[in-house]
Order: sequence, then structure tokens, then C-alpha cells
Amino acid sequence: MTNIVIADDHHLMRESVASLLREEPDFKVVGQCSNGRELLKLVELFRPNVAVVDVSMPELNGIEATRLIHKNNPSTRIIALSIYTDEAYIRDMISAGASGYVIKSEAAKDLVKAIRKSSRGKEYFSEEIADTARRIQSNIGKGKNASSSTRRRLHSVNEICSSFLANVASLTSKAIRHKLVP
Repeated sequence: MTNIVIADDHHLMRESVASLLREEPDFKVVGQCSNGRELLKLVELFRPNVAVVDVSMPELNGIEATRLIHKNNPSTRIIALSIYTDEAYIRDMISAGASGYVIKSEAAKDLVKAIRKSSRGKEYFSEEIADTARRIQSNIGKGKNASSSTRRRLHSVNEICSSFLANVASLTSKAIRHKLVP
């Protein structure tokens, strides 16, 4: 049984996707939500095999939610479901950890295939964006992805800042303990 959560800020889209997936005897929709924050809670609660994630949602968008799910629940595979065919959205979702990207207009044809492939550890991209997705994956593999390198730099800066703040906190506590500050 493949357990699935669906995240989309449009109720009608969520219900349509859920209805489509319920027709598959080996699929079980275990949760639905309308924003990225709710999605993180559902993934933590149900530990689904697959999350179908809209790219653009309120509170926490699908890209950031995907990044957090990929980091904290790496066994959950993520399928982006979007109206966007722009390279930037595709790149950001793939870089965040999505194993598939399905165009909403092709969902009836592609989503079941994408979930099946994804749950077997494979990737799936709607035909309309497949060449773009493969090129992006190739560039990521070659280290040519700007957003990936930017994230690495930001991570380094965050580590430096965290280390600095830890040292300041330690010195402050020592100064207070030794009554060096009023």
C-alpha cells in the first residue's frame, strides 16, 4: 500500500487529486492540507510514502516544504504538482528534493505514473517539462546549479554565525558568573 498526502491551496484541486488516487487499489490518501506548514505536520504524523505538493501555497511554499521534508523525512518521496512550467520552479523543486514534477493540466494522465515510479525510487516528469528537468538534473550533478551553491554558501555563513553566537553566549555567561558586568 502506498500512503499519500496531498498539499494544494485549492480545495477543488485537492479533492480532484484525491478522487483520482482513490481509484487505485494500492493507493491510500492519508491526509490533505492547504499549505506548507500543515504539510510538514501531516508528513510527520503519517510518514507517507509519497507527498503530492503544489509549488505555490500560502504560509510555507511547496519548495521550502519539500526542502524540509527531504531533510527531516527522506523516505517520503515528493511529487511537485504545478501549473508552472518555468525552469526556475522546476530547478528549485528538484534542488529541494522532489523526485517528480507533474503539470496540473497533465495530472489525470501523469500523476498515477509519477507516484508509482517515485515509490519505486525512480523519477518522473511530465512530458512537457521532461527535457528541462533532465538538463537541470545534469547541471546539478555537475555542480552548475546556482541555487544549490548559494545554499551551500548560506549554510557556511549560518555555521559561522552560530559558532560566533555560541562563543558570545559563553563569554557573556562567564562574565556574569565572575561579576565582570553590572
